[in-house]
Amino acid sequence: MPKIVDYELKKKEIVEKAREVFTKYGYINTNLSHISNQCGMGRTTIYQYFSNKDEIFYHTMSHTLENMRTQVRAIAIDEGLTFIDKLKKIVHQLIEESSNNHTFLLLLETWLILKRERNETLEKLKDYIQELKSILEELIKEGIEAKEIKEVDSRSLAETIYTLIETFTLQRTSNILDLNKKLESFNILIDGLKA
Repeated sequence: MPKIVDYELKKKEIVEKAREVFTKYGYINTNLSHISNQCGMGRTTIYQYFSNKDEIFYHTMSHTLENMRTQVRAIAIDEGLTFIDKLKKIVHQLIEESSNNHTFLLLLETWLILKRERNETLEKLKDYIQELKSILEELIKEGIEAKEIKEVDSRSLAETIYTLIETFTLQRTSNILDLNKKLESFNILIDGLKA
C-alpha cells in the first residue's frame, strides 16, 4: 500500500530544512543537492513540491517576513502604547528578531548580491519589505497627528528607520558594538522625535 504524504506538511518541512541550508551556504552557494540531502530525499522528490531553488528561497524568506510583519502590526495597533513606545518596541523587535533569526540577514545579503540581476524572487519579496515600511510610515503619521512627535516627512523617516534596522542587521556579523548599545543609541534617536 502506498505511503500517504501530507503535501503541505512535507512542503513546510522542506522549507525549514532549506532555511538551515541557505543559512549555512548562502543563497548563491546552495544547490538543490544540498537541500535534498538535508531533507533526506532525492532531488526529483523536491521537484514534486518546488520548481526550483528560487521558489524554495521565496517560501523560506516569505515565512520569516510574514512573521515579522505580524509582530510589527500587533505592536502598531496596541492602544496601550504611545507612539514613541510603539516605535521603540517595533525597532527592538525587528533588531532582536534579525539577531536571533539568520534568515533576515540571509535575505539582506542575497538582496545585495542579486539586486543587479532583477531577480523575480527578490522582486516578490520586496512587497513584504514595502509593507513593513508602510506600517512604519502610518505609525509615524499617527504620531504626528497625535502631536506626540515633531512634523517630519513620514515616508522619509520610515525609510530611514528601516535602513538603520538593515544596517544593524548587516553589522551584526562584525560585532563592533553589542546589541544593547545599538538599541540604546536607537532609543536616543527616537526620543529626539518627541514634540
